Amino acid sequence: MIAIRAENLSKTYSLGVGASSLRDSFASVFRPRPTRTTLRALDDVSFEVKAGETLGIIGRNGAGKSTLLKILSRITRPTSGSAQIRGRVGSLLEVGTGFHNELSGRENIYLNGVILGMKRAEIDQKFDEIVAFSEIEKFLDTPVKHYSSGMYMRLAFSIAAHLEPEVLIVDEVLAVGDVEFQAKCIGKMDEVSRSGRTVLFVSHNLGSLAQICSRGLLLNKGQLLAHGGIQETIAEYLKLASPNAVYAIREDDPGRDIEIREAFLSYDDAAATSEIAHNRDFFLDLKVRVNNDRPQALFCVALLNKYRRRVFTVHTPVRELTHGNTGEFHLRFALPGGFIAPNNYSFVVQVFLPDGELIHDLFDICPFHVIDAGSDLAAYNDYGYVQMKGRWQVLDE
Repeated sequence: MIAIRAENLSKTYSLGVGASSLRDSFASVFRPRPTRTTLRALDDVSFEVKAGETLGIIGRNGAGKSTLLKILSRITRPTSGSAQIRGRVGSLLEVGTGFHNELSGRENIYLNGVILGMKRAEIDQKFDEIVAFSEIEKFLDTPVKHYSSGMYMRLAFSIAAHLEPEVLIVDEVLAVGDVEFQAKCIGKMDEVSRSGRTVLFVSHNLGSLAQICSRGLLLNKGQLLAHGGIQETIAEYLKLASPNAVYAIREDDPGRDIEIREAFLSYDDAAATSEIAHNRDFFLDLKVRVNNDRPQALFCVALLNKYRRRVFTVHTPVRELTHGNTGEFHLRFALPGGFIAPNNYSFVVQVFLPDGELIHDLFDICPFHVIDAGSDLAAYNDYGYVQMKGRWQVLDE
C-alpha cells in the first residue's frame, strides 16, 4: 500500500522587498522599484513511500528538504504538482509548531490530539505516556510560552510520536534537545517505524538516518537526485561536489624550491570533497611543484582538530616521493576509514629542513567534516578525535 505519493511537486518563492506599511507604500513611489527574483525551492519532484517505510530525506542546506515536508504536512501549497497522503499526519517541523502559547502543556496535548482528529478518550489513553516521555511533568500546567526551546521540543516530539498518526514527519528539530533525549527520540522513531507506521525524517546526522531509515531520498537545489536504499542514498550524497573544497595557491613563487600548488580531499574518484564518511578511506591530494631538489627536505602533514590543535603529525622525506626529480607531482596521503572520529578538522602541510628552515608552510587548510554514516554512537555529539579498536584480554587471577 502506498502511504505517500508525490507527483511533479514544484514550489517557487518570489524574492524581493514588499511594502509593510502605508508609509512604506508612499515612500516606494519615490524609490526605484526593487528587482524581484524567484527561487525554485522544489523542481518537479516525484516519489512514492510505502506504508511502514522509514524514509530519510538528505541534502545540504537549501536543497528543499523543509519545503517538501511543509507541503506534505499541508502547511504550504505547491506551486504545481500534487501530494497525496493516506492516513493521519503528525508533523514536527519547527519548535512550537501547532502549540498555542497561552495554553498549558496539558491543554496543548489535547489541542494537538483534536487537530489529528482523535477523540478525547483516545488522547486520555495516551496522556500518561506522553507526559512520562517528555519528562516535563512538573511544568505540565504552565503556559508553554514560558517553556525553553528544549522543553518545547520534548513535549512536541512526545505528542507527535505517541498520538499514533499513520504518518510521522520529523524535521531537524531534534538538534534542540540534549544528547540523552536525542537518543531517546531516535529510539522512539525506530519503535514507531517497526509498528508499521510511516516515518519521514530529515536530519544532517547521517548516522541517525542510517540507524532508523530503510530508504533514502536525496535532494539537491530543489531536484531529486536519488531515491533508494539509505546506504546507497548516503553514498550518492557524499559524491556531491563540495563548494570551495580545493585549496589553491594562485601566485607563482619561482624563488621557492618546493611549493604546494593545490590541496584537496578526495575518495578514489579524485573529486574534491569536504565531507568524509567516518568508515571510508580517503586521501589528502597535493599538487606539488619541485623547482630545485633539496635532498634533506621533509613533508609534514598534520591533522588539526576544531580548536586548531594537532591530532597527529606525519613526516616523510620529499625524495621518497619525487626520487630527486624536479617538475610537477600529484601526491596522495591516504587516511584509513574508521580512524578519525566524526568532527570538524583541517590540515597543516609543510615542507621543511631538519635544521628548522621552512620552505613552504600552510596552516589550517582544507577544512572538512567527518560524518557518522551509521554507527552505534550516531545519537551522540562528541566522539573525541580518534577512534581505535583496542584489544581486550581477560587475565586469570
